[in-house]
Amino acid sequence: MSDTGAPEKGFRYFLSGVGTGSLLGGLQIVLYPWLVVGVLHESAERVGVAQMAAMLPALLFVLLGGALSENRHQGRLLLRLYLLYLIPFGLLLWLALGDHLSYLLVVLFGFSYGAITAFVQPARESLLPKVANEQLDRAVARMGLVQFACQSVGMFAAGWLDSVGLVTLVVVQLVLAVATGLLLRRSLLTETPSVAVATRSRHAISEGLKLAWQTLPLRHLMAAVFATGFLGLGVYLVVLPLLARELYGGGAAFFAWLQLTFTAGVITANVLVIRGVGSHWRAGRFMVISLLIRGGLLALLACHLSAWALFAVIFLWGLFSGWSMVLGRTMVHDLSPKTHASRMVSVYQLSLFGAAPLGAWSCGQLVAWVGLLPAVALFGSLTILAAVWMVWRSTLFRMPGVIRH
Repeated sequence: MSDTGAPEKGFRYFLSGVGTGSLLGGLQIVLYPWLVVGVLHESAERVGVAQMAAMLPALLFVLLGGALSENRHQGRLLLRLYLLYLIPFGLLLWLALGDHLSYLLVVLFGFSYGAITAFVQPARESLLPKVANEQLDRAVARMGLVQFACQSVGMFAAGWLDSVGLVTLVVVQLVLAVATGLLLRRSLLTETPSVAVATRSRHAISEGLKLAWQTLPLRHLMAAVFATGFLGLGVYLVVLPLLARELYGGGAAFFAWLQLTFTAGVITANVLVIRGVGSHWRAGRFMVISLLIRGGLLALLACHLSAWALFAVIFLWGLFSGWSMVLGRTMVHDLSPKTHASRMVSVYQLSLFGAAPLGAWSCGQLVAWVGLLPAVALFGSLTILAAVWMVWRSTLFRMPGVIRH
């Protein structure tokens, strides 16, 4: 006799695992750059290099991660990966306890954390359709809501770095890593392996890239995501901590509030999707329009806004980024054959997070060359140009109808 409640129970475990993992990630989003900017007081170039080091593994390993996750039970794989996080967090704990913090060792920590994350992301994304018990776009939105709500709690907690100390926060991350792995393992207890994916990793990677290139809507979707990763994430990773320190004279708490505001916009977008707002819009067209609006918002950041206006612009930036994330992730699942789902997710992750280290390095160099606000203005202008090109040349803007559910 089958357990009719199993799918719902599995999805609850999945969302719980996403939540604890996002608490861990929220702490990391604030702690890592602030160690470089606010504790070690490094320059813009070195901030860009540090952020590039943390994101570079996505460029190197995410396709391999997608191929490997198709050949394995994602629940067991994710448990092992989250236990591997104990290595970089153990390193950071040792650095904090012994007062050994240095730029090179912190960058080593960021790179090792990013390397594990490059395998975690495609495995977790490909686990979602197997445990979801509702329409895929709403399941993606629910996952995003939990992810960014819990991430914001982690960011808020990281803002107390100066009060509670680095050691306490790292110990919390160690506990969260173990809990996340156990919850995600519990979400998928059994799975029938597919013979269709029993291929060598190298062949699987090349096959996934070939499919993404030959499927025109997927190719143009990946181009839009690449622009977001290079231009948008480049600014997000490098400029936000520098804005907090140099332009507004804030500390870790001010930086955390900037991150929280952005996340509040992302959460709002996910809530609106869950409530059905925009369910009949053309997904591709809205992604291009969202990119255009985000370019305009980046240009506004270059105007040295008042603190209140700064937070308003950051919220809107998060809102349109969040909407774009939901649509992009749903479109990848929708446009990909089920036998290639993990590989397409990994190509999507490569386009987004593989472009991010290049954007972070470029942004850091540009800030050092022309200054903080002119660099933001240039990245905003390039984002607008990318959106205009997509209106003119991309199939995304002209795709009829809405995505299938």
